[in-house]
Amino acid sequence: METNKIKITIFGHTYNIQGDAAPDYMRELASFVNERMEEVSESVKNGNAVQIAILTALNIADEHFQLKKQRMTSTHLLEQKTHALISMLDEGLIGDIFSRYEPSRREESGFHRHM
Repeated sequence: METNKIKITIFGHTYNIQGDAAPDYMRELASFVNERMEEVSESVKNGNAVQIAILTALNIADEHFQLKKQRMTSTHLLEQKTHALISMLDEGLIGDIFSRYEPSRREESGFHRHM
């Protein structure tokens, strides 16, 4: 992979960064972090850049963990529904197999359907 080098500005500080990601993607990440730091700085009036960066990192980490938890819950629910559908399909297929033998049972019971 190609290493890309770009210049970004976060919270008034310019950084030279490099990475394998596309430059536009790295800029998007930097913009996201900058916006989040600006939001935190509005609620923390007397905080310095390090405090704001740490609070921002904690907020982003919290969102990450919440989304991860939601995804795990959604995955578990999807697995449960999938197993239920598979069971229903299995029962339906088994029901179809048994229905092949049912006409003889109907004849034995004296029940006949006429159309």
